Parts: sequence; C-alpha cells; structure tokens
Amino acid sequence: MYAKAFDIQHLKTIDSWVGTAENIVLISHMNADGDACGSLLGLMHMLDKAAGKAKRISPILPNGCPKNFEWMPGSDRILSGEKEREVCEKAIGEADLIVCADLNNAGRIDFLQDTLRQAQGKKVLIDHHHNPATEEFDVVVSDPEISSTCELVVWLSQALWGDSMMDTTVARCLYTGLRTDTGGFAFSCSQPSCFEAAALLVQYDIEPANIHNRIMNTFSYNRMQFYGFAINERLQIFPEQKVAMFRFSLEDQQRFGVGGEDMEGLVNYTLMMKDIEVGALLREEKERTKVSLRAKKDVDVNKIAQQLGGGGHTKAAGATCLCAIDQAEAEVKALLGVDCVEPMKL
Repeated sequence: MYAKAFDIQHLKTIDSWVGTAENIVLISHMNADGDACGSLLGLMHMLDKAAGKAKRISPILPNGCPKNFEWMPGSDRILSGEKEREVCEKAIGEADLIVCADLNNAGRIDFLQDTLRQAQGKKVLIDHHHNPATEEFDVVVSDPEISSTCELVVWLSQALWGDSMMDTTVARCLYTGLRTDTGGFAFSCSQPSCFEAAALLVQYDIEPANIHNRIMNTFSYNRMQFYGFAINERLQIFPEQKVAMFRFSLEDQQRFGVGGEDMEGLVNYTLMMKDIEVGALLREEKERTKVSLRAKKDVDVNKIAQQLGGGGHTKAAGATCLCAIDQAEAEVKALLGVDCVEPMKL
C-alpha cells in the first residue's frame, strides 16, 4: 500500500466538492503523455459514478488526445483546447470544480492558463512533479516520490471510495499511465507501492500485454523511417562527457510527416548506449523549441530543465524554450558541458 498518509481534511473536502459540484472540469498538460491521458480518463470514469449532482464532466487537453492513446476508453469525450478553445474556456469558467492532473502549475496548460487562473471554481491538483504551485490551487495532493500521477490516483481513490469506483475501464486507463511513466517499470519505480498498484489494477482483467501493444507497437511506416533517419543522421554523441542528443528542425519533421507524439520515447534511445548517462532531444516548433531530457545514475535532469524554464523528475524532465532551435541547442549544450566539444563522428 501507499506508504504516506493523505491529509484527512483534504479527503473530506474533495469528497464534499465532488458530491456537490454540478459542472466538473478535468484538465492535464500540453502534449499529453500516457500519465496525463490515463489520469484524466481514469478520474473521468470514476467521477461519472462518484459525482452526486454533476450535470457535466468535461475532460480537457490543450492540444487534444495523442493518436497513440485514442484507443483508451472515453478518449472521444476529451475536448481539444486548440480545436475547441471557446468551448473549453466556457467549461472552465462555468466549472464548480476543476481537477488538474499531472501538472504542477497552470503554465503547463499553455494558452489556457489564464482562463484557469481566473476561474472561480474550486481547484484541486493531483500530481507527482516537483515544486507544485500550491498558491494556484485550493487543495494540493502531490508526491514527487511516487511513480506517476496514475499511481497517486489509485491510492487517492482507495482512500476516498475504497474499491467502489474501480472497474476494468478505470484500471486500463490508470495502468497505461503507470506503465508509460515508468518506461515499462524500468525507472521511477523504486517504491513497492508502484508494483502494488499495478497488481491491484491487473486484478480487473485489463490485459496488460494488449495495453503494451497499443502503446508500443503502433508505428507508421513514416515513423519507422524517421527513427532510422534520427539515429543515422541526427544523433550527436559526446563520449567523454557521456552525453548524447538529437536535434530535429521543422524541415526534418515535415520531410517524414511526423510531430511531437511520434517522437515520444525517442530520447530514451540515447540511454541505450552503455556509456551514455544523459540524453537530450530538441524539437523545433514555430517560434519555440521543445527540450526533453533523460538520465541514468547520478545526474538530476530536473535541475537542468529548471534552468531552461521547465522541470519534471530527477531522471526525466523537459522544457519549452521560447527561442529558435539554434539558441536552444547552444543553451542545452552549455548546461550539459558539451558546448565547446565536437560530437563523435559516426
């Protein structure tokens, strides 16, 4: 079981708000991953049963549900902030209760952040990232030592409702986030509670192998070709500094017809080399650059990401640099100590 105790007053408050709210909004971060989608949808399905007076439960993702998670039950109910901005802003503004999952501050929802900050509804944060912006929420349930927000939702739901809200649909959603945020139980899973949560979810006939296939074995031909190009043409290795990194321009992405969701997990390939301890991936977007960082052993990439205006976890973090990719690359290389070093010739 979860080793830490939840604040009893927080539990009572959340239960009361869920029981009295008529309009509930669930929201997670820009460029949603498995933990964001899993926690959002898992909470949605539980609140469908738990919310006493709710007339409307609106799950929102700023740029929608990624294609590789559209198989998840209930994903068709997710509102896209980019495609349905007015609808999303109206829902947030009218909500009695807003539950933010898998984000530590309002900035993580990008262009919807001002709407969230101005909303009058009660705000609850459920998250596992470092340094939550506690002043932006009425109740904060946060633990950066836990594997994933989905695991935190498992234990929080147990504390609130026991087993009464858990079923196969909920368990599939929560297992997806638990599995993806630990890299298939390869990192961020040093606490026994991670595996205990997985064991609890597996009891609900969730078909873990099927979930694995839906997450991992769905590459398009273009994406497979892009990965070959990435490793052959865009991988920079700095063996003395034990650093490796990818850099992708808009032209690279347009050439293969790929986007951010197609690169999910690609940065992890840098750590497959036994002597590499830090990996980075830079992806150019219009007027900004996305940075993903990964590490093994003793390097804390969360601290590096914070210097770029982002954050995350000790071994997995990221940032959005509001600058061209050349400047972002220079900043990242300086922080990684390879700014004056030529990469190894492959």
